[in-house]
Amino acid sequence: MLISSGFTNMKTNNAMLKNNYNPDSRIAEPAISRKAVIIDQQIETLLSQFKSHSLDDLNNAGLMNRVDTKYLLPITDLKKLLTVLAPFYTVLEINFSRTFPYQTTYFDTPGFGFYLMHHNGKLNRFKIRHRLYVDSGDLYVEVKHKTNKKVTQKDRVLIDGNTNTRNRINTLVSKPFEGSRKPLFKSLVCSYIRVALADEKNGERVTLDFNLSFTDPNHNQIKQSNPVLIAEVKRENRKAPSKFMDLMERFHQKPVSFSKYCIGCAQLHSDRIKTNRFKETLRALDRISHKETGMSVFESNILH
Repeated sequence: MLISSGFTNMKTNNAMLKNNYNPDSRIAEPAISRKAVIIDQQIETLLSQFKSHSLDDLNNAGLMNRVDTKYLLPITDLKKLLTVLAPFYTVLEINFSRTFPYQTTYFDTPGFGFYLMHHNGKLNRFKIRHRLYVDSGDLYVEVKHKTNKKVTQKDRVLIDGNTNTRNRINTLVSKPFEGSRKPLFKSLVCSYIRVALADEKNGERVTLDFNLSFTDPNHNQIKQSNPVLIAEVKRENRKAPSKFMDLMERFHQKPVSFSKYCIGCAQLHSDRIKTNRFKETLRALDRISHKETGMSVFESNILH
């Protein structure tokens, strides 16, 4: 169920308060701590060197329909990247914060149908999820659609307790099933910290995700932490320029196929689902996770 009543462990989001929504009737979420994560002070200092933007500033770089390019890097490269990217990108700032904890709960069919769409290489595939912005408490229902043109389309609805919203959610989550509703269950919870960069002139966004962890929502004791950095470049099309991708090419870093949902499922549910398609990515993740702290994809003279 995407909507349930009697849930009392969720902090009320801003839209709920504005609409006088009854907090005893909410979107069901697993009981996972939402304590703010203390970010490394050096990261905060590096981010202070960036000019900032708000969500309202993004016209060219809004990109709800886009092409995505991802890179898997050692977490030790985050500070190096922030040092060299400041001249080319602005950083998202909301309420004086430039780092944002996310918690995403994914839903799937009882047979992991959405996961298998991806695993089997099916185009026109979908993901359904709750996206919780931990700092604000705002909670969205989102549907991601990867088209047969390999374009990512994202539709979402802010949960605010309004009857019209409830109808919009029902319509949205029936999209993968061509208008009908199917039973869904919570299959994975993914948590991480995000830094969101933008190049408004070229219509590009870059997200840097770290402190990545996966939890089985039905067995909260099962958790997998991954000390890696996931960088994702979002552009309107594959010809759009990207300073970040130029940097990756300079240091011989190739894009990877990395789905947080699929990798999380492969790590936590391998006894229930096939994982062959993701073995190479899982091995790369393991190699990066277990390298010594000093590992970097960059040369020592990157700052010179």
